[in-house]
Amino acid sequence: MAGVNKAIILGRLGQNPEISYTQSGLAVCKFSIATSRKQKNGQEVTQWHRCTAFDKAGELITKYVSKGHMLYIEGEINYSQYEKDGVTRYSTDIIVNQFNFISSGDGRQGGNQNTQQGGGQQGNQGGYQSGNAPSQGNQGPNSNNFQGQTSPGMTGGQDSIPDDDIPF
Repeated sequence: MAGVNKAIILGRLGQNPEISYTQSGLAVCKFSIATSRKQKNGQEVTQWHRCTAFDKAGELITKYVSKGHMLYIEGEINYSQYEKDGVTRYSTDIIVNQFNFISSGDGRQGGNQNTQQGGGQQGNQGGYQSGNAPSQGNQGPNSNNFQGQTSPGMTGGQDSIPDDDIPF
């Protein structure tokens, strides 16, 4: 029986993404996303999530996202351990499979990029489709999984994010 390992995060970057390249030329982008919620007593609680994106997804995130930008990501949770100074340390990362640019650093809604990571082909509108993912048609710079609704301050209509009451 196969299991499911999926994380969905919507939050703001705490600092600019850092990109490096492996010896074979594969891009590795590391960044942290903060998610917050208010408790009943009015106090805000923030959680930090370490994320890693590879290849074209990592290059796009590094190019278009910086500290304060809101980013939606989907990926899998990866646990690892390493030894430093004789002490075993543990790490939890989210390996990004898909992401959307949600807003600029000042909170304004920006153009969305729905991208699935992998070695797929670039579609007519600039979206990337994973070679392992089921086909979802051409997904371009202003497309996402929501259809037919528009948020305040956004242009586009059919391929824009819906207006909702999510308390983020």
